[in-house]
Amino acid sequence: MRVLICLFLLSVMVSLRSASAQTARSLATLQQKLQESKPDTAKANLLIDMGRYYLNKPGETANDLDSALLLNRQARHLSLALKYNTGIGKSILLESQIYREKGNKFKARQLTETALQFATKHHLLKEIADAYLAFTDLYGIEYSDIEERIKYTENAIPLYKQGGYKKEQAGALKSLGDYYQLQAENTKAVKALEEALAIYQSINFKEVQGVCDLLGYVYARIGNDVLALKYGLMAVKTAEQVRDTSMQFCTICNRLAITYYSLKKNDLAEYYYHKALKTALRYNDAGAIQQIKFNLVVLLIRVHKPERSLAMLTDVIKNYPPNDNIKLNITSLYLFATIYMDMKQLPKAKRYIDSLLSYYKEYGKDFGSSNFLNQPIIRYYFLSRQFTKAYPYLKINDSLARFRHSLITIATNEQNWAKVDSALGNHLSALQHYEEYKIVSDSLKSIDQKKQMSFLQYQFDIDNKNQDILVLKQKGQLQQNRIHTESIIRNAVIGGLIILIIFSGLIYSRYYTKKRSNDLLTIKQTEINNQNELLRKLLNDKEWLLKEIHHRVKNNLQIVISLLNTQSAYLDNEDALFAIRNSQHRMNAISLIHQKLYQSENLAAIDMSVYINELIDYLQESFDTDKRVTYLMDVEPLCLDVGQAVPLGLILNEAISNAMKYAFVAGQKGRIIISLQPYGESRYQLNIADNGVGLPEGFDPLQSSSLGMSLMQGLADQLEGDFKLTTEKGLNVCIIFKPESITTDKIPA
Repeated sequence: MRVLICLFLLSVMVSLRSASAQTARSLATLQQKLQESKPDTAKANLLIDMGRYYLNKPGETANDLDSALLLNRQARHLSLALKYNTGIGKSILLESQIYREKGNKFKARQLTETALQFATKHHLLKEIADAYLAFTDLYGIEYSDIEERIKYTENAIPLYKQGGYKKEQAGALKSLGDYYQLQAENTKAVKALEEALAIYQSINFKEVQGVCDLLGYVYARIGNDVLALKYGLMAVKTAEQVRDTSMQFCTICNRLAITYYSLKKNDLAEYYYHKALKTALRYNDAGAIQQIKFNLVVLLIRVHKPERSLAMLTDVIKNYPPNDNIKLNITSLYLFATIYMDMKQLPKAKRYIDSLLSYYKEYGKDFGSSNFLNQPIIRYYFLSRQFTKAYPYLKINDSLARFRHSLITIATNEQNWAKVDSALGNHLSALQHYEEYKIVSDSLKSIDQKKQMSFLQYQFDIDNKNQDILVLKQKGQLQQNRIHTESIIRNAVIGGLIILIIFSGLIYSRYYTKKRSNDLLTIKQTEINNQNELLRKLLNDKEWLLKEIHHRVKNNLQIVISLLNTQSAYLDNEDALFAIRNSQHRMNAISLIHQKLYQSENLAAIDMSVYINELIDYLQESFDTDKRVTYLMDVEPLCLDVGQAVPLGLILNEAISNAMKYAFVAGQKGRIIISLQPYGESRYQLNIADNGVGLPEGFDPLQSSSLGMSLMQGLADQLEGDFKLTTEKGLNVCIIFKPESITTDKIPA
């Protein structure tokens, strides 16, 4: 009992570093949506979401914050152009949060005030409430700062409620409950947190582990360990269901361990401490690791394992030293002194007692540190038989304990006082202090018994529910067994009658021979059926795997296209932009082939007539020719495998792209003809012709340094085809090649 307060202190410190769990959409998804979006309000919101992604990115760097600022300003400009007030308000507020993260709180406050004024002027309820909550992040966790956080949060909650933003309303109530518990206003904290949980449950919001954890922690502080246990277990279960592996899960497990410690369930307390420690180690959070190991040391002291507790404490101080943290220094000295006194090694304990005495003048009457100073000093003076030196600390400890109504400290202090008086021969005083110790100790035992009874009742209720579920399952199983038995009996009767009829017309020996033959055939047929089923499953798995491969190749190409598009936003070199756009068109031509493959039932071939139509639609949209260019198609059905479809698609992309870019100058109208027809008995001819300006005089394609020309010639060689360029009223690109396999059947879409 003497170290229980230490556990609650360390729980608070872990809590203050836990960030609320937030899920950011993947950057690739946002970039793809941004690329597909038009310059409208949706695009403005996507830019803000991408800026928020970089702001909230775990372990964000200065470059991430600069990226967030750039995207946010793009959103602001677009919102201003569209006169989209909501987007303007969001971007101002996001900019304030970026500057706050950069450490410029003065500018962050100015921008937050601007965002609040703008949202108020345009009656944007959610943005007004968001601005109030943004103000809370500009304050710390000292008492006066918490008052400011409470004020702004209380302003935001009714606005969320009025606008019907239930998720945001619940989040604000959760924060309010957290602020109240930091001020030890536990009743208000419970009310706010229970309201938040009710709202989350009404909208079927799953990630309620943070609210449950806070509820359990507050109930533990007010002494209701059963409700603390209930909500603590609910928090762990919810976190595991939603796969929350953040530092919040570390806090949840640490607090549940403290609740089990209070209930004297040492094994369960140790289990959840180690679970919390595993998460803290994964994130290499030095402060959390240090504090959880301190809690484990306290647990080991309780179960009388001083050697293990000393080894763990020594390891913590070596690898995670408290440094300039006064409270943690005092705590570590307190634990060392306690362990050495438990081991009856007073000379070693004296070293740490002397260090505690050096802190005593400044921190001896401080509520947060008095227990860690007074109790080991009193105990040391008693064990070293320096009884008179213990009196000043006994008096101070008693006054502080009674001021705080700490029954544990009062009982321990009265017991120590009785021992000191008895050792000095003050028997009357010793008797009075012992009687007081017995009164308080009996009261504590009564409280502890009530806790244990409540815990047992809680466990009994859970066991009853589990037993009811088990009984229902057993009844269901019995019912199924009964039905199955009746079915067997019925089938057996029917089978018996059939066999009897058959037996009546057959001789026994013939029946026996025939039965053996039938059994063998049945076994063989079963084996054949099993083999067929296995082959069918393997074929289905192979087809699924091929589709998945094509799908992933297509997605990867789209990601590369998106990344190139994002990169182009940072370039101002026209040659580089031109090269990036050409690369995007080429990759899209390949991507389209893989898309057709995974969408088709036939994974071996691509219908080129459908593919060419879709490729032209994409290029026409990309170059935005405003219907200046018409397209004429004369394409016979032809199915090619991916090895020939990719080079043919790239040739089509290059030829059509070049025609769109260079064939029609100064807004000239024109047409592009695409033809794919049989040529002879076993070959096909692809023509891409336009009626534009044609090639310059003296142009030699074999000597050209153009990547497009070189690419088309190389791809024609890959097809083992003939490549020709002719200029007659425009330019005609001709490829004659032999398909690997020719079929005129349409591929299912």
